[in-house]
Amino acid sequence: MKKMSNSGRSVLLNGLIILVTLGLVLYFSARGGDIGDVWTALKSADLRWILAAVGSWCVFMCFEAMGLHVFFRQQKVKIKYPTSLLVALIGAFYSSITPAATGGQPMQVLALKKRGIPAGISSSGLAVKFFTFQVALLSLGGLLWFLNVDLVRNIIDQAKWIVVAGFLLNGLLVAAVLLLAINKNIVHGIIMFVIRVGKKLHLVRNEEKLKMRAENAIADFHGSVDMLKHHPIRLFHLYLLSCLQVLGLMSIAYCVYRALGLTAYSYFDILTLQFLLYIAASFTPLPGASGAQEGGFYIFFQHVFPADKLVGALLLWRFFTYYFTLIVGLGAVICDGAASIRLAGKEEPGEDEAEEAEIKEADE
Repeated sequence: MKKMSNSGRSVLLNGLIILVTLGLVLYFSARGGDIGDVWTALKSADLRWILAAVGSWCVFMCFEAMGLHVFFRQQKVKIKYPTSLLVALIGAFYSSITPAATGGQPMQVLALKKRGIPAGISSSGLAVKFFTFQVALLSLGGLLWFLNVDLVRNIIDQAKWIVVAGFLLNGLLVAAVLLLAINKNIVHGIIMFVIRVGKKLHLVRNEEKLKMRAENAIADFHGSVDMLKHHPIRLFHLYLLSCLQVLGLMSIAYCVYRALGLTAYSYFDILTLQFLLYIAASFTPLPGASGAQEGGFYIFFQHVFPADKLVGALLLWRFFTYYFTLIVGLGAVICDGAASIRLAGKEEPGEDEAEEAEIKEADE
């Protein structure tokens, strides 16, 4: 039986990714069982503020992409903004369907590798982007809590320990990323351990070649993440972009509030509650932080929305912060898969043989 070529495997793999991701979207949508209710709430809402919610989501995603784009430009990596936006959407999609948002970054590294960006550089870019996002989230959330302490005490005083726990968990993650970025030995030890385990499980065919690639990736990672220590101005620029990104996402709650015809609370008030809710629930180990987000919204906003509008507000808010990301992100995944299939079809005929010769030579 003829061995399948690299291009054939690539086509098959990308086709499977498209089918699996489509199935996951349908599964999570059906499991929620509230798509019809969301549509009912949408029909009764103010269209101007619904469009503002869409705009806020676009601000969130566009500045997510801009953060990646600026980092790669700082590293002299040639990349177009539409590519950065596509990669950002892919990451948002896979983060939404995997526990604790763990699937987004690996899929982004894969998408960037297809476009010629080494894994070490792309990983460092995603690590720095995660770092600046978390710092922006915690700094703005803490500032809003401090400036609006009376509102927080009156509305969510009983839930304040959940918020404190969220600050601690997010802070620990920031510290972990900082440690990994600064300490090369820790990253090296973790990767070499994973390779040795893979060899014992017969998942790694050529251990030495993989170690060599890992060493190069680690060098790229620490070379490009060097800004955390030596380029504070560049890092501050990325932090400002992350602040705008976070504000876009957190503004959706206010747009929903106004879409339902409510005006008693200010943008500043709603923004404060939304920041604290996100910090408290963001690392629930379920896809999209399901359950914690909905329950948290009810706890944090039950005194903000009238009882007869609370459920509709929850559904609208969840649609724009979760389902909308799934829908648009799925489109990005399909586009990426289709592009990969086209590129695989154009692969040079002798590429498979060259790769096999290279592997054989390394084995010898």
